[in-house]
Order: sequence, then C-alpha cells, then structure tokens
Amino acid sequence: MRALSLRNIETTCGLKDKKNIRCYREVLMSGLPQSLIAVVTGASSGLGRALSQSLTEKGLHVIGIARNIGRLEETARNCRAGFFTAIAADVSCDQEMVRVASDIENNMGPVSILVNNAAICLQQDFLNSTSDEINDHIRINCCGPIIASKVFIPGMLQRRRGRIINVGSFAGEGPAVGKLGYSVSKAGFRSFSMALATELECHLPSIVVTEWIPGIMATQIGDDRGLSPSLVASWGAELALDFRPELHGLIFLQDRELQNNPSLRRRIADKVLFRSRRGPYVLSPTLANSECKNTGPKKKLLFLSARS
Repeated sequence: MRALSLRNIETTCGLKDKKNIRCYREVLMSGLPQSLIAVVTGASSGLGRALSQSLTEKGLHVIGIARNIGRLEETARNCRAGFFTAIAADVSCDQEMVRVASDIENNMGPVSILVNNAAICLQQDFLNSTSDEINDHIRINCCGPIIASKVFIPGMLQRRRGRIINVGSFAGEGPAVGKLGYSVSKAGFRSFSMALATELECHLPSIVVTEWIPGIMATQIGDDRGLSPSLVASWGAELALDFRPELHGLIFLQDRELQNNPSLRRRIADKVLFRSRRGPYVLSPTLANSECKNTGPKKKLLFLSARS
C-alpha cells in the first residue's frame, strides 16, 4: 500500500475535513485490523447509513458510495471519525464503478467486504409510468449490484477471502400494487445472488455470498412502523463480519437464516431414519467476535411483511 498525501485522499475520496483526512491516513498506514475495508452502496441514508455507522464502530473503514455527496457527508458525521470515506458515484454506471474500484484498490487496498444495499423504490402506476421510470429500478436495484460485484471481486481475490452481502427483499415473490419496477428488480436481484453464489462456490470458494432480507424499517422507502435501522444494521454488521463458508449461498431474514420447509417425503424419511434437522443460524449481536450460533426452532420474528 503506497503512502497517501492529504491531496490524494481528498481528490480520490471527496474528503474535505483535514482532521478526518489525517485520521483516515493513520488508519490506512497502521497495518492494524482496523484498516479492513468494507464498501457499502446506498450509504447516503436509511439502512446504508446505519450499516456504515455500525461497521465503523467495529473498527472497519467503510467506503460509502451513493450519488448524493451531501448526504454521504452527513453519514460521515454519524460514523466513527476517520473511519468513513464518501465517494459520489452511480452504482449502475460501469465506467464510474470501474474508476471507483481502481482508485480504492490503488490508494487504499483491496476491499474485503461488499454490501450491495443501494436501491430505489418509487410508487408508480404501471399504465401511467414510462419505460425509463421502470428501467431505473432495474438499473439501480439489479444491475448496480452486478456491476459492484464485478469490480470488487478481483480485489477480494488478492486478499484470498471476501464477503458479499446482498440486501434482498420479498418484493419479487409478493409484489405490491404500484411497485412493479421495484418488484421486478428485486426478483432479478435474488436470481443474481443465487447465481453468483453458485459460480463462486465452484471457482472462488473463499468468497462468501449471503442474501440478507432486513424486513420493513422506518426509512424513506420503508414504513414509520418498521424496525429501527440501527437495530437492523447491528444484524447486518454481524453477518458481514462472519466469513465462515457455511454461510455461503444462504438467505438470512432479519437476524436468522431463512430455511425452506422440507417436503412431506423428506419429513417422513427423517422420522424413519431418526435424523434431526439442524436449526437455523441465528445472529448474536452480543458476541464481540461476530460469530453465529446454531439454535433450535425459530423464535417469533419482529415486524415482518412478505413485501419487505
């Protein structure tokens, strides 16, 4: 990792506060675990902002990516000083993301954790909406994670491990009225997440991919009655910091693994052969080392919706 001047950091990362720049440079050059780099897309508000705050509090340096630099700077003020870098970029633009990834990896080091969180959700009537309005959802919500994964995986390969969290939704399975673009994009995003996990398992097993469905939150695209983003972010941070290969290809719903119900034939076979089915992995925010524990039957989940 080459030495960074204050001017280089300011130019590359969009930082203007000299104190934060110096603090960030010290983190980068320390060689300590705190210099582990995580990228969070859609970090300018809501869950992305809360995730950035939670990860920086755990000692990671977070690169927050979004289109609005002003909101990103507000996120920076909520994070641990010197541990957050704001980069204004459009995740759906190949050229911008290639440039961003190159700048990060050349000046800061390879990215170890990628949280594909950026998304839009606009209320639109299908017959009165334009193709561009619908396609915007697909570009940002589905193509954005594809592009981000494509540009950051090579850096993970350099480090010989990586973690990808794909922030998903049930919207693709249970569409809501007026959210056609969002529903279609999230259905495609889930397919991408599954396909990526399958492909990496064959070629790059050290990179762990997990889809995480946070549920409805009290955010701009959520509901005021939803969960606190800070609570949900504590689960997301725990999951992002768990690199165990057993979590590869799994889907987590809020704080626990989402398991499919076994078929009748499978249940009968398990009874006959005295086989017990393992319980879901459950996140434990109380563990400082961000491990998961395997538990028995599911407990009742907090406020959920099939359209979250």
